[in-house]
Amino acid sequence: MTAISNSVEITHDELKLFIKEAWETKLSLNLTGTVGIGKSVAVREQAELIQQKDCHDREFIDWNRVDKATKKKVIANPDKYFVFMDIRLSQFDATDLKGIPKIDAEEVVEWLIQNWLYCLTNEKICGIVFFDEMNLSPPSVQASAYQIIRDRCMGDVKLGDNVAIISAGNSIDDRANVYEMAKPLCNRFIHATLLPPDVESWTDWALTHNVDNRIIAFLQFKPNRLFDFQPDSPDNAFPTPRAWAEYVNKLITGKTHDNPIFQKLVASAVGTGTAVEFTAFQKLKETIDFKQILEKPELIQQIEQIDVKYSLISIVEEWFDKHHDKNDCVKICELVSHMPPEFAILTLKMAYKKHQRAMKNNFGKISLWKNQLAKEYGKYLAE
Repeated sequence: MTAISNSVEITHDELKLFIKEAWETKLSLNLTGTVGIGKSVAVREQAELIQQKDCHDREFIDWNRVDKATKKKVIANPDKYFVFMDIRLSQFDATDLKGIPKIDAEEVVEWLIQNWLYCLTNEKICGIVFFDEMNLSPPSVQASAYQIIRDRCMGDVKLGDNVAIISAGNSIDDRANVYEMAKPLCNRFIHATLLPPDVESWTDWALTHNVDNRIIAFLQFKPNRLFDFQPDSPDNAFPTPRAWAEYVNKLITGKTHDNPIFQKLVASAVGTGTAVEFTAFQKLKETIDFKQILEKPELIQQIEQIDVKYSLISIVEEWFDKHHDKNDCVKICELVSHMPPEFAILTLKMAYKKHQRAMKNNFGKISLWKNQLAKEYGKYLAE
């Protein structure tokens, strides 16, 4: 008989709600998920949103990205800051959390705890401590974290009441060299498994995070290339949302597909097969006479190949990125008026994320937009 999984699977949108619950209830949340799907990024971004909504009178501080002087300032003025800490327990020894013993004047042992933990024990502090890659730490270190996770204290000191605890780790099935979490530690968390994002939700995220439009257009055409991780594969590079957004996005900035190492750079992040497809997709632009299409937008209706349609979107975005005055806004309206709805929506959303001001200032004055397109597509620019 096949065992029934007891895992609670959630989407990235649902994760936001889970983090909100962990913040409001101060119940420790453990998040499991496969590699490269944005667990760490999602937690940090949600921490920023919580600060903006619930603690807007405090300054957001990413503890891991500020200098020593700023950390001292936070400790000295805890009521002025919302602190987000990314703590990797895999870098600790089992005794590190408890601290270093010190004998006081009365010959009583006190424990000098680490700076980050000392900050979190102030009753006026507010924030989230994120134990990322939790299950990469050996069982002895995980065991030392029992008390801080369940009882919200370590030895003689306790966490501030406005500190939430979240942890994350890769699935044990992913062969990520993780340790299985002991059942007593598991029982100190509420648990959820994050699913890989679908291409539509990832695209919405990518549009607000300056991901190259060539990547977005390609993954709309090849959604199965957003995430293609096989634990048994010998390949070191494979497509994941993280690989596209953090690695490929940086590697191709300022480069075109005719760069001599373009394909190899992409392959170094997402694998050879995917890089070949991505480069071939970019080369499709050479088959499109965009100057003629600008003069006669109705020619778009003659394009039948799906890959060419997505490639055209990429061309339109590159063109509009350089030309977005009133006349260009008129022209992009003419172009999308001849596109199938799904391609028109993607084109407008990609353009709007980069040039909201130009489109807001000009679209309302364009008769084609006011009388026709706004009724069908206006809601997508308001999101």
